[in-house]
Amino acid sequence: MVIRGKLPGTSQAWNITVEKGVISRIDSGGGGKEADFGGDDLYVCGGFFDPQVNGYGGVDFNGRNLTGDDLARASRALAAAGVTRFLPTLTTAPRERMAANLRILARAAEEDFLFGKMCLGVHLEGPYISPEEGFRGAHPREFVRPPDRQEMEEFQDACRGRIRLVSLAPETEGAISFIEWAVSRGWAVGLAHTNAPEETLEDAFRAGARLSCHLGNGAKALLPRHRNPIQKQLSMDGLMASIIADGIHLPDYVVRNFIRAKGTERILLTTDSMAGAGAPPGTYTMGDLEAEISPDRGSARLPGTPYLAGSVLTMDQAVTRVMKFAGIDLSTAVRMAGENAGKLFPQIRAEIKVGSPANLILFDSREEVTVLATWIHGERIWAQKEVAPEAQG
Repeated sequence: MVIRGKLPGTSQAWNITVEKGVISRIDSGGGGKEADFGGDDLYVCGGFFDPQVNGYGGVDFNGRNLTGDDLARASRALAAAGVTRFLPTLTTAPRERMAANLRILARAAEEDFLFGKMCLGVHLEGPYISPEEGFRGAHPREFVRPPDRQEMEEFQDACRGRIRLVSLAPETEGAISFIEWAVSRGWAVGLAHTNAPEETLEDAFRAGARLSCHLGNGAKALLPRHRNPIQKQLSMDGLMASIIADGIHLPDYVVRNFIRAKGTERILLTTDSMAGAGAPPGTYTMGDLEAEISPDRGSARLPGTPYLAGSVLTMDQAVTRVMKFAGIDLSTAVRMAGENAGKLFPQIRAEIKVGSPANLILFDSREEVTVLATWIHGERIWAQKEVAPEAQG
């Protein structure tokens, strides 16, 4: 199979040959007539990676009745937005519920081809976060608790070793030693929903934390003018930052300022999506909470309140918006949606080179990023339409 398109940041179209799920050849291809998909005016890049997906396509990963079929359906919907790898994310809940859903995730990863290929691992966002109002966000207070190594061992056993990222508040009791322990186990540690003092954030970094999770969110609306956890994390070059570039969680100018402060190489795009992402407006669950999707499909909020409950952002939209908000080019935005994550998760190989898995997307980018087709390990998982080279060349 041959896919033709420009690589972001280049003006020439290339033919990418895929054999047995792997990229076997990359060349200019003489006008693209021999290509099976794509064309000279389209783009090809490695698939997007989303480190924080609470749900998608009507499926709540934190729900009481999650099934393997639900996860397969959500995976296909994510592929339509260009996502080829992601971390299903479980948030603060009773121990029994979290363990039960971790078992469901593990079983689905073993039994379903698509979910198994797309699920890089599991992200636990909570329950080890700040109990303070505002910093806690939409996480239920009654289930917030200090870090517990035995509980984490039970969680890791429940999902058969698939936990890859734990996001927590470093000021909670025992958190710094917990971070050291988690890193020694090979897990990445993120900082989230935190009101930590500056010195505690430094301690967390020295202990091995390397990510500010959805930076700028999970915080009170009113903070000290200069000395606050957001400003401190922005200044820490050793921390990467995931951001929700939807214009709602972070206004456009804040996205621009964050990227200027951290640098494009230290930013990961994430959606923090919930079940209503990639789904029609309506009411969806997020664990035991209900969230309403606005008629314009712009936000998810707790009914009757201004409080956000995850997002309905899709990753193709995130790439489009970060270019607009921050004035960056396509190749830079694509790196933030894929390659940059390889610094935290070596399994991420979003670059296009011979020998790499054929996790690819074909897309148009004339006005906004529009995904036309997605391949995972060389298998075409989703296509809006087949684009003949003759129609585009």
